[in-house]
Amino acid sequence: MDKLTQIKKSDADEWRKNVEDMFQEIADTYEKINTFISMGMDKGWRLKLLKRLKQYYDPSHPVLDIGCGPGSLSALSKKHLPEARFLSSDICPRFLEIAANSGNAQEVLRLSASDLPFKNECTSAVTSAFVLRNLPDLERFYKDCHRILRPGGVISMLDLTQPKFKPISFFHSLYMGLALPLGAKIYGSRLEAYEYLDRSIKNCLAPEEMNALLKKCGFTVKHTDSLCMGTVTIYTAVKE
Repeated sequence: MDKLTQIKKSDADEWRKNVEDMFQEIADTYEKINTFISMGMDKGWRLKLLKRLKQYYDPSHPVLDIGCGPGSLSALSKKHLPEARFLSSDICPRFLEIAANSGNAQEVLRLSASDLPFKNECTSAVTSAFVLRNLPDLERFYKDCHRILRPGGVISMLDLTQPKFKPISFFHSLYMGLALPLGAKIYGSRLEAYEYLDRSIKNCLAPEEMNALLKKCGFTVKHTDSLCMGTVTIYTAVKE
């Protein structure tokens, strides 16, 4: 996991392996620390994603959740989008074990987001929460999502972003630099992993860059929801 400080995303296979190892180490405390850092707002962000999803997806076909973690999105969907059939996927075996054993996930699949093993036009929606910045090749990922989506299918992606307003960006960076190690200490998790996650925010594309990439990959952008003063963004786009 420490090797992530040296590995470049261009070394895709090694990057994926080390991301997998890192999340395997912190899987048992990941959700608790996320909730601690976000002061409980992460649930509301996922609910907003589900509301966007409901506007566009076809419930007669499954929703593929990428990087499901402990199955938080699928768990919320049981109450707020009960007609949806979620396929919860992750590269980390421990996350899938937690998602399945907790009852959060209906169905679990182990896969890499960099290589989606599905036939063309087989699903109505693809979702993710806090995954995009960990992917070595976003363009490849979006093109693969476009391939497996049925016409009219939707992607809705939630991730951290850097605020445009510099004072907010400064204080957000300061907060993350303090909250992440404190959360890791409280919950007994590996500090190095959360230092990487803090750095990974700087790898996020700006919303206008993300939307340009989505358009390049064949999507029509429907919504760009900036939340929590620009520190979180939900991208919703459709294959038309």
